[in-house]
Amino acid sequence: MSDKTIDISVVIVNYKVKEYIANLLNSLYKAQQNLSLEIFVVDNASGDGSREFLTERFPNIFFIQNDENLGFGKANNLAINQASGKYILIINPDTLVSEDTLTKMVSHMEKHPNCGAAGCKILNPDGTFAPESRRTVPSIWSSSAKLLGLSSLFPKSRLFGAYYMSWLDENEPARIPVLSGAFMFWRAEVLKSLQGFDERFFMYGEDIDLCYRIQKTEYHIDYVPATSIIHYKGESTQKDNLKYIKLFNKAMYQFYDKHYNTAYSSIFRVLIYLAVALKTIFSFSMSFIRKSKLLFLDVLLFNVAFSLVYIIRFSINLSEIFEPERFRFFAVNLIVSVIYLVAASFIGSFKDKGQSLSNHLKSLIITFIGIVIISFFANQFAFSRLVLGVGFILSAALTISIRFFVTNKANTGIQRTGRIRNAKILIVGDVMHVKEVVNKIHSRPDWHYEVIGTVQAEEGDVKDEKAIGDISQLSELVKAYNIDQVFFVLASISYQRMLHSINKLQNENIVCKLIPESMDFILGKSNVEYLESIPLVKVEFEYSRPANVFIKRVFDILLSLPLFLILFITVSASAVLSKKHKVRFNGLVFFKNGKAAKWKNRFHAMAYILSGKMSFVGSPFYQEKGNYSKYKKGITGLVQVNESKMLSIEDREQFDIYYLQNYSIWMDIDILAKSLFNKVSLADQIEKAKNV
Repeated sequence: MSDKTIDISVVIVNYKVKEYIANLLNSLYKAQQNLSLEIFVVDNASGDGSREFLTERFPNIFFIQNDENLGFGKANNLAINQASGKYILIINPDTLVSEDTLTKMVSHMEKHPNCGAAGCKILNPDGTFAPESRRTVPSIWSSSAKLLGLSSLFPKSRLFGAYYMSWLDENEPARIPVLSGAFMFWRAEVLKSLQGFDERFFMYGEDIDLCYRIQKTEYHIDYVPATSIIHYKGESTQKDNLKYIKLFNKAMYQFYDKHYNTAYSSIFRVLIYLAVALKTIFSFSMSFIRKSKLLFLDVLLFNVAFSLVYIIRFSINLSEIFEPERFRFFAVNLIVSVIYLVAASFIGSFKDKGQSLSNHLKSLIITFIGIVIISFFANQFAFSRLVLGVGFILSAALTISIRFFVTNKANTGIQRTGRIRNAKILIVGDVMHVKEVVNKIHSRPDWHYEVIGTVQAEEGDVKDEKAIGDISQLSELVKAYNIDQVFFVLASISYQRMLHSINKLQNENIVCKLIPESMDFILGKSNVEYLESIPLVKVEFEYSRPANVFIKRVFDILLSLPLFLILFITVSASAVLSKKHKVRFNGLVFFKNGKAAKWKNRFHAMAYILSGKMSFVGSPFYQEKGNYSKYKKGITGLVQVNESKMLSIEDREQFDIYYLQNYSIWMDIDILAKSLFNKVSLADQIEKAKNV
């Protein structure tokens, strides 16, 4: 290490969250001011290129590479033993500090020589206060009150709110028993005298143990709310995973066993162990239910739909439902439910909480094929194919409607297929940086963002004519424009100002995301989105694969045939066959007055789709340039749906390539749904084609 006196040694443990660490490091260097820092990043065998990613951007950090995941405490100790700073900051990778965080923490420690460790106010990504900012040592009673929800019901009660000391105001300084492991500012001599973390704790509980041990010295722990950080909470762990649930609850037992071993009898320790085991089962069960509730709602809707159709079809009284001869029907319900859940499990719907529309459609198709095959070979279940058909159509309609509602209602900040409306975003920053971000967003065909406007990062007169306000008006702008997400460009706004703005937005139903100074990715609560354009590389397109060509053609025929027949009956044949007032382009003929003759043109379009000259989803009529616009013209398409994002011919080519490279029938269905809700029309395409 250098002979230079080090004020603060920062220790960060990484496990597959390199982008969050890059953002944290930027904030630490901004907060450095006149302090000298040494920063250790201990990698627990991430295997995702973290070393190259971080050392290239931050060559001055000390990177410690482990060949296996050593856990939180042991990994921290590797750096603590090498640290030479007067103070040691243990900080989670998925955090972000303010410009004044380090100086205020040092100032507090200098003024209070008996303070061995301190923590600051921790904010959630939505700006709300994180209660784990200050805690007590968990006792049987405080843990039970938290588990039973009593601490939430009576937060101001010292009796029930002990776990998080919730009777204290979030801005009230206090002496506390336990810090959050997300931010622990230690006096180095104290931390080293305690020999760092107890390495018996793999993950969780080691911070409580360390804070408990300091209580036995002449030093104490302080809560310092004069500065704050953001914690993205668990981005480096999978808290829904059974492994981590077991680790957390095992840590609680280890803590009790270590520190209360002599205080409790063997029988009582057994009871504690059983309580921890039951809590593990309960936690995993609740986690599984939260992840799977949409899938189980599907099963409920299946059963309701089939039951209704069955009752109506056979005119059954409710009192007759449970008669023995009716049980074969319930067997069909059971079979449908089991096939659906098994299909959903194999496809991966449980992992994505069942929200993926394409996965749901795949599961429905498998379920339908499965019940048809079973009813064909098992005649006792083939009592009414009408019941099976109508029941399946009804249940599919109900569950798909639920998917559309959930996907479009939830504002998670995650890109999802099936979302009809683009997420409305505001970008906070200066002119130069915002322009670069907007261009990068528009170059991503797979993103569904609509940039509503720019918000000036500083208060005062708006200097950019394209800006719709300044940062002091952010809350009002969010409400006025019905904003879904706010992006903060950190190259043009202070961390302190950004944290203050996020805190003010905590009552709004929006998602705040950060664009680091490198301008190459966007950080959200649970995802990282890279701001890189998709390279224009010629590859074997999914669109051209024989299976996809066949599926797309069958889909077009099945959808266009009934519409063609209806229009053939309703639209005058003489008007359709008329050669007057028509326009030709790309071998297609339509009436010039697209809006007045929309039904005639729709008839023409259905005829072209049936004949294979057009597709429902394809390239625009008016796009003549570019190497990738020569696939079938479509009534709608990826380019047409994203027309407002197109800034150049190159943008259109980019979207064309993305469609061809990533084509699937699910993408076509998604585009058709967006077109219906966003009013993408054939008439508008004809008008644009006439003007090209």
